[in-house]
Amino acid sequence: MVKVKTKVSGCFRSFDGAKAYLKIMSYVGTAKKHGINAYKAIVNAMSGNSDVIFE
Repeated sequence: MVKVKTKVSGCFRSFDGAKAYLKIMSYVGTAKKHGINAYKAIVNAMSGNSDVIFE
């Protein structure tokens, strides 16, 4: 996914931006492995319930 992202956008603008992208993609990947919809997992995380994927 990182290679696809860099090919599409050309590069990451900052190191912090790359780290944030990887954190989000890691969270979404874990949610998918647990059979949870990625969108619902992100909504729960933004609501303060990020542990929902580990239950």
